[in-house]
Amino acid sequence: MQLVLLSGAAGTGLARELAGRCELTVVAPTTRDSWADGLKRSPDIDAFLSDPAHEPTYGVARALEELAFGAAWQRAHDDEIALRIMRTELLHADFTMTTAVAALAERRKLPFTLLPLSDDRGEMRYVVTDEESGSRAVHHDEYRAALPVGTPLEPAVVALTWSVTEQVVEAVKASEQTTVAVVGADAVLRHAIEAIAARVPEARFVDVSEAGVAEVLRAVTTPR
Repeated sequence: MQLVLLSGAAGTGLARELAGRCELTVVAPTTRDSWADGLKRSPDIDAFLSDPAHEPTYGVARALEELAFGAAWQRAHDDEIALRIMRTELLHADFTMTTAVAALAERRKLPFTLLPLSDDRGEMRYVVTDEESGSRAVHHDEYRAALPVGTPLEPAVVALTWSVTEQVVEAVKASEQTTVAVVGADAVLRHAIEAIAARVPEARFVDVSEAGVAEVLRAVTTPR
C-alpha cells in the first residue's frame, strides 16, 4: 500500500508507526521555514529528521543567548542546528530543497520517504500593527509564540514564486485512492492542502489527527 501523510511536527510518531505497515511518503509543509542565524530553518522537516532517542541539548542556543543574539521563538536544539548547517551547505551548493532533504534523510536512515512541500522559498506571515512600529509582517512562529492561539488574523504566504514540487504531485497520484492522510488543521496545513488540491484536483484529504495506525489504514482504503 502506498500512503501519503501530510503533517508537521505533530505527526512524527505516527509516521514511524505507519512506516512498518505501508510504503509511506511524508510530505512536510515548508511555510514555517525561514533563515535564522545564517542557516536554513525548517522546523516541520527537522521534526522528522531528528532522532527521537536523543535527549536534546541546547549548547549552541545557550551560547547565542549569552551573546544576546537570536530570537527566543526560533530557539533550536543542537541536533537541529546540525541539520540546518548541512542543509544550508547543500542549498548553497545548488541542491534543491527536495534533494537536500533526501540527503539528510538517507543519513538519518529514515524508514519512509520525506518530501518538502515546495522547493521555493515561501514564508507564512501575519500582518500586525502596534503603536511603536506600525504595521509589519511577522513570521507564523513568532506570531504564535507572542499571541494566543485562535487570534482571528488571516496569514499570507510571502514569496516571489511558490509551487508544490512534482515529487509531491507524483506521490499523491500514486497513493491509495489518491488519498492524503492529514495530521492537523492549522493555517499551515490548510494552506498545504489547498496547494496540493490545486495541482491534484482528484485528491481527497482525510484528517487522521486522532487516529491510530489501523484506523489510518482503514480510512485511506475506504472507497470514495
